[in-house]
Amino acid sequence: MKQRSILFMIFMTIITVGLYEVYWYIKFQMELKNATGDGFGGLGHFLASIFTFGIYGIYWQFAAGRRLAKQGASDWSVLYLILTFTPAVFLNPYLMQYQANNLKK
Repeated sequence: MKQRSILFMIFMTIITVGLYEVYWYIKFQMELKNATGDGFGGLGHFLASIFTFGIYGIYWQFAAGRRLAKQGASDWSVLYLILTFTPAVFLNPYLMQYQANNLKK
């Protein structure tokens, strides 16, 4: 999976008023799909989130944690799911990228 700077992600999210986060979700899901073979592709993931009014997005937070664990990261899937229902949900992309950055190659 691609290494990304967390500080760069935060900076780009602020500068683009959140559009970078949408881009990140699509790219990250594409990378997860390529690495694990599970789930939709990036655009399919984004469209599923829209058409289900965000319900798929909630599930995806949990599933992404499982897919990262499948690659050797710690299983933080329940943490991602819990954060989805709190104002701290904005932390999930940064935590996921942190885990992806620390995967052994």
